[in-house]
Amino acid sequence: MVDLSFLGAASDIWNEWRYEPWRSDTASGLYRRVTMKKSGLLGEVARYYADDYIIWRYAASDPERIFRAAKQEEDLLLQRFVFLTEKGAYSTKKRSLFFGLRGFAELHFYTPGSEPPKAIVDAAYLVNAACAKIKKR
Repeated sequence: MVDLSFLGAASDIWNEWRYEPWRSDTASGLYRRVTMKKSGLLGEVARYYADDYIIWRYAASDPERIFRAAKQEEDLLLQRFVFLTEKGAYSTKKRSLFFGLRGFAELHFYTPGSEPPKAIVDAAYLVNAACAKIKKR
């Protein structure tokens, strides 16, 4: 069982970026939905969503279970799951839902403090900021 749930103590960072507590069976962490709007001359043309998950406590079987459970939703473009690891190199796994027409699901394994890849640089920045804040205490 990986448990980096001490990062939850940096609640001011998570609240500022509108993350909410999230749980699925033995996995837990944070969740937020980001709205992307496409505008034209006459106003809004389209609206899409991206779901971000930062998962800091999970069993070995949880990543695959969560990845398989990712389902298509209307206007949901991306479901990104960032699993925090205690050690190891960054790795990723991606899949399209209905040939990409119904969105994408991404699974990322990231070790806090390591160099973040471009795909998760925003989430990694927040994780590293939370680690730094907690170390100061």
